[in-house]
Amino acid sequence: MYCDHCGSSLSSTSRFCSSCGKPVTPGPSAFLGVTTMARPEDRVHRHVHRLAILWVVNGVLRLMLVLWLFGAGRYFTPPNFGPPRIWAWPFWHSQFWGSILLVLALFGVAHLVLAWGLFERQPWARFLGVILGILALVRFPLGTALGVYTLWVLAPEASGREYQQLSQPGYLRQA
Repeated sequence: MYCDHCGSSLSSTSRFCSSCGKPVTPGPSAFLGVTTMARPEDRVHRHVHRLAILWVVNGVLRLMLVLWLFGAGRYFTPPNFGPPRIWAWPFWHSQFWGSILLVLALFGVAHLVLAWGLFERQPWARFLGVILGILALVRFPLGTALGVYTLWVLAPEASGREYQQLSQPGYLRQA
């Protein structure tokens, strides 16, 4: 084996290069016959940060959609878009669209709150994550994927125990 930094010869048991001091990364031959599998009880620890980032992205995109619909919505209302039809009047009514935008905005804020709770390992975030993950299943295809991933990480009973350990104040987090 040779040091990949300075090219010096290394013994198979070296942990550091004797010439330059660089830590030695064992080659593939050092791992022959050794199989490592991640323990299922580490699922939350390994995926909670990625999950929180996905919920932030989802929440921001949801709020951007609400703002766009709020700004562009006035161009699609009956005075600017033609006469309203009798059957479409409830859908063109401003209170109807305002209610839909309000619900969408509340879900966007809930996604951001969930992401913050997951980043901070708040005890309530797992429960909120499971609820929003179930609700996200109906938004095919990206919401469904996020919902399945969220439920896969947070829903199992072992994940509940692990998340409870992660949310303890004295728990040392590794980034």
